[in-house]
Amino acid sequence: MKPYELVSVSNGGGRLHVQLKAIARFGHSHELFEEIRQMAVAANATELLIDTSAFKGKLSVMQRLQMILAFVANLRGYRVAGVISKETIDPQRLGETMARNRGANVRVFTCMAEAIQLLDGARPSTPGWPNSADTGAAQT
Repeated sequence: MKPYELVSVSNGGGRLHVQLKAIARFGHSHELFEEIRQMAVAANATELLIDTSAFKGKLSVMQRLQMILAFVANLRGYRVAGVISKETIDPQRLGETMARNRGANVRVFTCMAEAIQLLDGARPSTPGWPNSADTGAAQT
C-alpha cells in the first residue's frame, strides 16, 4: 500500500490536474512524482497542475531538496504549476528556485486560481512576480 493518496481531478486539453490528499513520509517522493509522470503520459498531458495544499507541515531544507530532486528527475519535461499550503511554502521559494535551476519549468503558489492563471498564460498577481508576463519558462 502506498503511503500517499493521489487523485486525478481532471485531465484534458493537454493538462492533468492531480491532488495529493495525504503523504506519510518524504522518502516516497520519487515514487509519488513517478506516478504523476505515468498519469501525465497516459493522459497525453504537457502541463501539470499539482495540488499539495492538503499538507500543512513545515519542511526542512533537506526534505525540500529530496522532493525537488525527485520532482526534477520525473517531471522536468512538463510545464508545472504547484499549489502549496501557506504553512508549507517557503517565502524565499527555495524549492522552486532549486527546481528551476535544475531545468524544471515550475512555479508554486498558495492560491489555486493563480496557478491556473499561470497555465492559462496570464500573469498572476502574486507578490514578487516579474513585471513581464512569465509563462513559467526559466528566467535568464
